[in-house]
Amino acid sequence: MAEKVPGWIERLLLPRLSSIEGELKALKGELNGLRGEMRGEFKAVHSETRRLDEKIDSLRNETLTRFDGIEKRLDFARDLGVLQTKVTELEARLPKA
Repeated sequence: MAEKVPGWIERLLLPRLSSIEGELKALKGELNGLRGEMRGEFKAVHSETRRLDEKIDSLRNETLTRFDGIEKRLDFARDLGVLQTKVTELEARLPKA
């Protein structure tokens, strides 16, 4: 009788255990596939992030260049205003004919 119980349990449980083992292997394969997909997605996101960083740097440099140009024009306009004021003062000092 002691041998019949383990044999009975073995006949009952082994097919189920084999089935569970197969399901676990399939699940492991799916997880490995998902891991590979996620790696690919992370690489794509990282690449896109680098591309956006480069674009932002480019736009920052372009903006700074434009601001430098505007500042130079403003300096020129200020200097021109000062010169116009000095010319007006000098003209006022000249004797009128």
